Amino acid sequence: MKRDDSKYDRKLLFTTIGLVLIGLIMVASASQIIGHDKWSSSFFFVQRHAIRILIGFLALFVFSKIPYTVYRRLSFFIILASFILLAAIFMWGREVRSATRWLPIFKHVFQPVELAKVALVIYLATKIADLGSRIKRFKEGFVPLVSVVVVMALLVALQPNVSNATLIIIVSFVIIFVGGGKLSHITVSMLGLIAAGAPLIYRIGVVQERVHAFIDKSSFAKTTSFQVNQSLIAFGSGFIFGKGPGRGHQKFNFLPDPHTDFIYSIIGEELGIIGTITVLALFAYFLRRALKIARNAPDRFAFLLAYGLGILIFTTAAINISMVLGLIPTAGMPLPFISYGGSSLLASMVSVGILINISSKGHNAKSGGTLRITTRKRKNVYARRRLVSQKASS
Repeated sequence: MKRDDSKYDRKLLFTTIGLVLIGLIMVASASQIIGHDKWSSSFFFVQRHAIRILIGFLALFVFSKIPYTVYRRLSFFIILASFILLAAIFMWGREVRSATRWLPIFKHVFQPVELAKVALVIYLATKIADLGSRIKRFKEGFVPLVSVVVVMALLVALQPNVSNATLIIIVSFVIIFVGGGKLSHITVSMLGLIAAGAPLIYRIGVVQERVHAFIDKSSFAKTTSFQVNQSLIAFGSGFIFGKGPGRGHQKFNFLPDPHTDFIYSIIGEELGIIGTITVLALFAYFLRRALKIARNAPDRFAFLLAYGLGILIFTTAAINISMVLGLIPTAGMPLPFISYGGSSLLASMVSVGILINISSKGHNAKSGGTLRITTRKRKNVYARRRLVSQKASS
């Protein structure tokens, strides 16, 4: 029976719209002063952000119409293109604040790592689905997957962009574990990467400085820790209900980058605890919808792809929020859907488009999303399909 593609996960879409609208309002508020000072227009950043939102929703619509099976067929070329773009940064990249993370495209720049993370999820989902039970074999299944992950993480770390390199490793190992990888293999690999990578990464000047500032904030209060300290002041001054949209003080050149990586601080100041909890709840609900789409996915590849994209966006948000709260060292990572930044927004909207397409093809597409397929039942379905395929080929 033909699936009704008009039945997709509307709750995921509405959650995305809610996060994007919060982002638009907060970018408008947080960027007023910096826009006026740098570009003589208080609306400079919000106008550009609004255009990027329109482009993002267009991308969401387009990718929601592309059958998710296309990515499986093109996964090799997708990951290859992402590696080429990451390597191109070292030749043509633009340096900003001691980091080379941007590639110039005409009069604009973009961060290849944002699209590379989505590409890696697609690649891992493809390979794990192809491997099946062989993923439990160390040399044949696990090592080839981890090799690709490590190479990408290394290219990103050398920019330097340690936060995204760490994110890549975390999300990848989660996908591998969910896909059937042995916990012992993952644990040994993680310990090995930490033992080998930590000393090398620590030699990077900016990383060393941020780690020291995280350990001893008072000694770096006027330098590296200044941004985090101002962020905490913003949260404290917002209290429960906040000062109101547009009435915050930290954006008056107290908090650097209030409209990008530290926009959650402005939410805390202007919307208070109510606003910050609302954003947290939306991200948690986004993850819940993504995992539901994964559970109802029509095949193993779709399951891993949906699971990976959901974990990617949620973990990115978790790292950003932990950073602005001073729970981890400062990291250059935007808040998905909310922070000002075209590359992050585009990658997030593409991910939502893919999730929507998977949801429209799921087991419960016709009923709109109430049937839950357990992991055991899904494995039985896949096993029967493989058995039928083997009998047909013989």
